[in-house]
Amino acid sequence: MGKRVSSWLLKLIGVALFIIILSKIDRESLFEQIKTANLSLLAISFPMIFLIYFCKAKRFEQLVHTTEVILHFSQNWKIFNIGIFLASITPGKIGEFGRAAYLKAHGVSMGIAIAITIVDRLIDVIFISIISVAGVGILFGWKWTIVGIFVVGAGVSAVMLLRNAFAMLRQHITKKMIVPISLWTIAAWSIYFSWAILLGHAIGIEVSIPVMIAVLIFAGILSLLPIAPSGLGTRDATLVFLLAPYGIEAEQAVALALLMFISIIFSSFLGGWYWVKGVR
Repeated sequence: MGKRVSSWLLKLIGVALFIIILSKIDRESLFEQIKTANLSLLAISFPMIFLIYFCKAKRFEQLVHTTEVILHFSQNWKIFNIGIFLASITPGKIGEFGRAAYLKAHGVSMGIAIAITIVDRLIDVIFISIISVAGVGILFGWKWTIVGIFVVGAGVSAVMLLRNAFAMLRQHITKKMIVPISLWTIAAWSIYFSWAILLGHAIGIEVSIPVMIAVLIFAGILSLLPIAPSGLGTRDATLVFLLAPYGIEAEQAVALALLMFISIIFSSFLGGWYWVKGVR
């Protein structure tokens, strides 16, 4: 009970940060930004979220296939989306580990199921950490790239200390699997950046693509902190701070963060429906 209470208290930090940001900006201008957003671009952007989920569900399927249990993609799709839903309502996306219970119900041992969930998440962490080196150079100058390399190196090394998770799957992962896992990861993040940039265009944020991607990288990293539901507050603060030097008003930055948050929440309803329906 104590851990659950402290978890929700941590989650409120992001909410408090969001409220503070709202109190510091012109709220009428914020709502005007959202109200006048390009509806056509918003309509195009929303299905892109499910393309991201599709790519990650295919990667998840590759990891599940490292076990002796072979599930149809429709089953992996449901389990993956349930994880999305549970992640959206828990701090730090720890609800993703709910997928392990569903894999166990299909015959995967709990240890392997947890390992799959951890590795699936670490793949994203490692990928975004690597490309964040370029993001550091774009936003803060290339002299900081060297510092970024050392930081990322230390971070990746720390991740590799979780050898148990990798060791449990290493004996099952073949070289043939590494290529599709990598390609699905690259595809998922490419669509993610395209989706967020499209949302930005919908409210008039016109920043060069490399800069926007660099900003989104850091917003994505900070949204992983276990202090906010689906990055609420942390994503807003990051976008406001990093886009300001490029002439983007705080109201526009917060509007983009809100559109991203709302889209993520609405897209998670599919997993919520699977969860309520009682998918095995």
